[in-house]
Amino acid sequence: MSTSLPEISGSRSPEGKKKNLVNSKFQPTSQARFGYLGHLCLQNSQDDPAQALRNITALDAPSFLPNVMTLQRASTPWQYNTPCRSLEGPLPTESSQTLGDESPSKGSQILKSTSRQTFNSGNAPMPANYVRRIRRKAQLSRSGNDHRQQIADLKMLADSASRSGNVYQALQAYHKMGVVFDNQGMYDEAIQKYKQFLALCITSTNTQGEALAYNCLGIDCFKMGQYDEAIQYHNKHLELADGTGRLIAHTNLGIVFQAMGLSEHAAIHHQHAIEYANRMGSKDAQCFTVGNLGIASAAQGDLQTSRICLQYHLSSAQRQKSAVGDSKFAQHTLKEVSKNAYHRLGQVNATDGRFDEAVDHFAKAMEVAKSEGNQKDEEVSLAMLGIARGMLSFDEHCAALVKHAEEAAIDADEVRA
Repeated sequence: MSTSLPEISGSRSPEGKKKNLVNSKFQPTSQARFGYLGHLCLQNSQDDPAQALRNITALDAPSFLPNVMTLQRASTPWQYNTPCRSLEGPLPTESSQTLGDESPSKGSQILKSTSRQTFNSGNAPMPANYVRRIRRKAQLSRSGNDHRQQIADLKMLADSASRSGNVYQALQAYHKMGVVFDNQGMYDEAIQKYKQFLALCITSTNTQGEALAYNCLGIDCFKMGQYDEAIQYHNKHLELADGTGRLIAHTNLGIVFQAMGLSEHAAIHHQHAIEYANRMGSKDAQCFTVGNLGIASAAQGDLQTSRICLQYHLSSAQRQKSAVGDSKFAQHTLKEVSKNAYHRLGQVNATDGRFDEAVDHFAKAMEVAKSEGNQKDEEVSLAMLGIARGMLSFDEHCAALVKHAEEAAIDADEVRA
């Protein structure tokens, strides 16, 4: 999370100025939030406020899952104390046009079932970041309450805060209600709460909250099949966001355009997302942004670029295996990523006439699906493996049939002669 840097107040002596340089650069809330860890970050950077800010930001650095075609959520400010949000799952990408042709209700049901079936936030491992880990524990401690009771409590809190003129408390309550509705798949209700949250953020000139509201509205409008509205909200998020937020906005815009069948527009936004991932130096962000570009390139017919991007995505995800740990969630995520990457590489190579490489990738996809007990994906990969093997020897088979027919014709002529 970025921290505002106020002007340095004047001091009576150079020694006093040097002593108070760091403390004047950060709000008391920043120092309290990061505690002794924040003190350690500032200890060796007294003469370089920019370096101190980078150290503080590193404590709150975002982390991303390696899944491609996954809607990205903007990070919520710490002080909002929101409920634990269900993780977004990868969208079904067997055919990018299929998503665009779905009706809004059916499309939202597919996205809802995919997200809930594959990624449950309760099964996710605790973050390695200390501050995020403490926050996750606090969120999980309150996640057992019934959502209707949570909504009722938050409505009462929002009404009382509005009556007392506490806009900041009211907008937080509306955002929390939107998150609760999101977790229940009630996207219409969530959109209404996010719009109220947005209106209060605009009124109070809360730019950070306004960017967060645009991100939430864009994702929920996409899930409801309202692609034009989703593009508008993500573009507004892009205008207000910082580097990380722009990466998220470009990724979401690319996914929306991909669902609309506009692969060229999607590829442009995924390229911008890669640029911001490179600026951040984030390996996990580079992993999924390059994979997204590979999918968009395949839809455009640029098979060479698609193959290079998907291979990088696969190798990058496998390199992260040691970093994510040995939890069941991490193992399941990496297996899903590897299986999908192998299958997509098989499809790209088969389309490009590289049937020997396609056979190898479909076989690996089938092995991964079998290891995780996914019979449906195993059967799909097995069928594609059979097709690729058939196409690999199809020319030889045709040549053998032609040769056999020619020999049979010669023998027949000899018999008649």
